[in-house]
Amino acid sequence: MRRFIEVIGELGLRDFPLVGGPFTWIGGLNSQATSRLDRFLISNPWEDHFSAITQSALPHLVSDHSPIVLEAGGFSSGKSPFRLKNMWLKLDGFKDLVSWWNDYSVEGYSSHYIAEKLKALKKDLKNRNKEVVGNVSFNRAEAFSRLQQWEAKENENPLTPGDVEAKNLALEDYKKWALLEETSWRQKSREIWLKEGDKNTKYFHKMANAKARRNFLSKIKVNGVNLSSLEDIKEGVCRAYQSLLSDFRDWRPSINGLSFKELGEGLASSLEVMFSEEEIFAALSSFCGDKALGPDGFTMAFWLFCWDVVKPEILGLFREFYLHGTFQRSLNSTFLLLIPKKEGTEDLRDFRPINLVGSLYKLLAKVLANRLKSVMGEVISDSQHAFVHGRQILDVVLIANEAFDFRLKGNNLGLLLKMDIEKAFDHVKWDFLMDVMSKMGFGHRWIKWMNWCCSTTTFSILINGSPSGFFRSSRGLRQGDPLSPYLFLFAMEALSQLLSCARNGGFISGFRVGGRGREGLLVSHLLFADDTLIFCDAEADRLQYLSWTFMWFEAISGLKVNLNKKEAIPMGEDIPMETLASVLGCKIGSLPTTYLGLPLGAPYKSTRVWDAVEERFRKRLSLWKRQYLSKGGRLTLLKSTLSNLPTYFLSLFVIPKKVCARLEKIQRDFLWGGGALENKPHLVSWKAICATKKEGGLGIRSLCTFNKALLGKWLWRFTNENESLWKQIISRDDTRVKFWKDLWCGNQALEEAFPILFNLSVNKEGWVVEAWEEDEVGEAGDFVLIGTLMIGRWEK
Repeated sequence: MRRFIEVIGELGLRDFPLVGGPFTWIGGLNSQATSRLDRFLISNPWEDHFSAITQSALPHLVSDHSPIVLEAGGFSSGKSPFRLKNMWLKLDGFKDLVSWWNDYSVEGYSSHYIAEKLKALKKDLKNRNKEVVGNVSFNRAEAFSRLQQWEAKENENPLTPGDVEAKNLALEDYKKWALLEETSWRQKSREIWLKEGDKNTKYFHKMANAKARRNFLSKIKVNGVNLSSLEDIKEGVCRAYQSLLSDFRDWRPSINGLSFKELGEGLASSLEVMFSEEEIFAALSSFCGDKALGPDGFTMAFWLFCWDVVKPEILGLFREFYLHGTFQRSLNSTFLLLIPKKEGTEDLRDFRPINLVGSLYKLLAKVLANRLKSVMGEVISDSQHAFVHGRQILDVVLIANEAFDFRLKGNNLGLLLKMDIEKAFDHVKWDFLMDVMSKMGFGHRWIKWMNWCCSTTTFSILINGSPSGFFRSSRGLRQGDPLSPYLFLFAMEALSQLLSCARNGGFISGFRVGGRGREGLLVSHLLFADDTLIFCDAEADRLQYLSWTFMWFEAISGLKVNLNKKEAIPMGEDIPMETLASVLGCKIGSLPTTYLGLPLGAPYKSTRVWDAVEERFRKRLSLWKRQYLSKGGRLTLLKSTLSNLPTYFLSLFVIPKKVCARLEKIQRDFLWGGGALENKPHLVSWKAICATKKEGGLGIRSLCTFNKALLGKWLWRFTNENESLWKQIISRDDTRVKFWKDLWCGNQALEEAFPILFNLSVNKEGWVVEAWEEDEVGEAGDFVLIGTLMIGRWEK
């Protein structure tokens, strides 16, 4: 199968998403077997002729195969909102045009002042675009035609000095329009990893069209009803999200019984100081200028480019927010964009809502988020690892695998419960969120700021690029708002505290990890945002208490466990899983499984766990892409892919040599061309390619060497992160800790604390486990140096 996929890629053929269901064949006993056997494969030249291509499965009326239909045409949509094009920033005199807004006559508060100026500036920019820019592709073609005319004339007769100057002007004109066109398509494609000016316009064009196809809605299912007309789709989607984001003000229990970690008074006050110009400009500089645009239509690149012109108005906006805790409500409007979670999806529940907030609000929220980020570690428990400085996603997987291994070694039955939250950001109750922050010790002014940022939100839904509907929300957080990840952690902290209370009260259990007997660290749950992993005994009573904990969390926060993704995984045999799963209302899983995209309970040397990495690697470096990229673009994509895709695995597992060889072959074929169907020579050895640029190479990292470097980072972290949860667990595993040289007893290695004993030792590399002697029962013990390998008996 791998060979078949390679041939498809080498031929430059692509399989488009299937609309109408994931399968085209149903058969087997009682029609229980399903598969995707039928498909159209599209070539690049054919795809370039059409902007909209859909592949649909029809009902199978006669055969056990579904008929499939390929449709191609253009996109139909309504009026598009204003969108500033970053290519305008490259035009001579653009900043002078922006400076006109000092002449706009507007009165009122600072936020109203700047909002009205933006409206007036939009009109001027639209007129300027029509008069000066026009159709960029047409202008580039015209400039190229003039350049060709001069070259044809030069081939016939020598050019005069005046003609040479005219030809050079034509060349510069062509370069200008070519760069503007490339900049425009790069912004539309969102392929921000690749820089402009490297002649990759065709690639940007192709990726922009692919993105438009992926997000195009020709039909959708809302609450079980199929909608196909554009007006029905707009009305149905808007009504569904208006209901989803509305809080019906049901009774909510108090959270006074929960205890949270609290901010000190000094830290709480530091969040509420006046905003400085340096702080605002640093936040503005951290944005990518080519991200998708919100309702105001202005990119962050615009504000950075025109900072010296617009700075007084922006500082006035921040001053108003600091003094009054408010700003013009129109600045907090939002476009809600639906992104399909998987190919060929039709149900509204399978779309991910991404919120495109206005640029000025985004800047304000970023400044607030930067402040909030600095104190998250003070109020978030060790069980949570997302968006907290010093904690990493890899820590969660490492701890989970350690807990799994210790449980199996002890031959104890247990359950792993994987779950996440249904419509996580959309269901958060604002009053609950403010209560949590109050319990954590945040100041009154800060809570007022957060409440205004949440409660003044308005929405329009982007359907095929055109905004539809307009409504306010009364609950929920926005994916795309810089503040939302941190505020959501506060909501999940309530779940963490509920689970901790249930564990401390003996109602639910956890797994003891590391150490011996009762000295191990008790781990009951791990969270990364809403991805939750719970460790418990395989007992119905424990699971019933756990179920009540979830119900209580839903009552106080509005957040509900996603039943479709809740999965109970048995650890051990003879566990009555059907009975236990019915208590929680969840599915039954099995080991090995995955958590946060990494394997859990799988043999770490198995090559099979790397199949998903190889598949994503192959898709990212598809051979069809190299046709549209310059050599510099190919090199950039190679480096980008290596930094994004396998790094996750390489940081925790040793890559098998077979897997490394297959991945490097994909890289070589992408850089040089080739494969089984096109036998192109690779002119330079891969070892030379991976050398640094100073050594004559291209600086591509060798996967095996990179793997060793990433694994080596754990040694540095082990030395420097004394308070982290993962280190506490690793340190308690005495089979992996050196008795004399590791920091496992206090803040100093024993070889430094007791140098005389260390010099007497006959096993200076010995492990902690070698110095432990259990009692007769095996439940307790003590460290015994004499008689162990640490100090010989003759030295007594």
